[in-house]
This record gives sequence, structure tokens and C-alpha cells, in this order.
Amino acid sequence: MQATPAQLRDWAVSNIYEIYPVWRHRYAPGVTHNTEHVFGLCLPEACAVTLNPHEHTAWQWLPHRAAADLCFSPSNAEAVLLLPRFLV
Repeated sequence: MQATPAQLRDWAVSNIYEIYPVWRHRYAPGVTHNTEHVFGLCLPEACAVTLNPHEHTAWQWLPHRAAADLCFSPSNAEAVLLLPRFLV
């Protein structure tokens, strides 16, 4: 699928969080915090998803509240809960 610039939206939300020690090996030496930026992609319909097998093992389409409940990351859950604000 090709996304157009109109479909990709910057939500102007950024979160800075401490990287769990178990994951710090993925970053440059001395890096302890990460900044994540929240974006949304408007899709015309549900589609197949391809995951990076080194990062994820499964996916599913869910209502946003159910998806937020399953997020491991609190900042990811907060981003999912913002979804209704950005629907057009």
C-alpha cells in the first residue's frame, strides 16, 4: 500500500521515556531515554499487516479502547486512546 501525505497525520504529540535496561543494547552507548512521536495513518479499509518479526509476534484489528488495554507501553496506550480526536 502506498500512503499519501494526506493520509499520514502528525498528531503533534511527543513522549520522552526511559528505555528499559533490557532494551538499551539496541541504542548507542549511554543512551537511556527515547523520544517517540505520535502519527496516525488513515486507511480506507482494514488491510493485511506485515510485522517485523524481531519486534512483534502478532497483530489484530480492535476497537481503540480494547487495543489500548492490550498495550504494554503506557505511552502507546495513551496514543491509542487519542484516536477519536483525530478521526475525520
